[in-house]
Amino acid sequence: MDKGVAVVVAAVVGGIVVTQGPLNSQLGRTAGGLHASVIALGVSFLAIAMLAAITDGFGGLRRIGDAPWHVVIGGGLAGALYVGSIVWTVRALGVGGLTAVTIAGQLGVAIVIDHFGWLGVERSPITVAKIAGVVLLAVGTWLVIRD
Repeated sequence: MDKGVAVVVAAVVGGIVVTQGPLNSQLGRTAGGLHASVIALGVSFLAIAMLAAITDGFGGLRRIGDAPWHVVIGGGLAGALYVGSIVWTVRALGVGGLTAVTIAGQLGVAIVIDHFGWLGVERSPITVAKIAGVVLLAVGTWLVIRD
């Protein structure tokens, strides 16, 4: 995918994802926090399963045993942890605060993963510019959540 297209797609999806916290929190008030997460992840599963079925079927599932166990379960557990936590954290931080803190945490861990080339990504060393970006993001995060 072209880098410019990827930026647009990521920005649009990011704008949509930011609605997840308040929507799941509102559902949590009705169904309960963990139940709201089960419902949300169930809907996610059905949506992505239908998309897979429509596009290229489920043949890739036969190769699941070829992947290391941490790869098979890691992404799903990370997603469940996020979805499970936003039901409550959005109430304390607000949508802007939750988004700022989440992005700050993601960027901090991401540059370490990139630096060491963990999880199969190409190595990209930590630079002064990247550290400056993390510091600026941390200051921005503090400004968003300080009140």
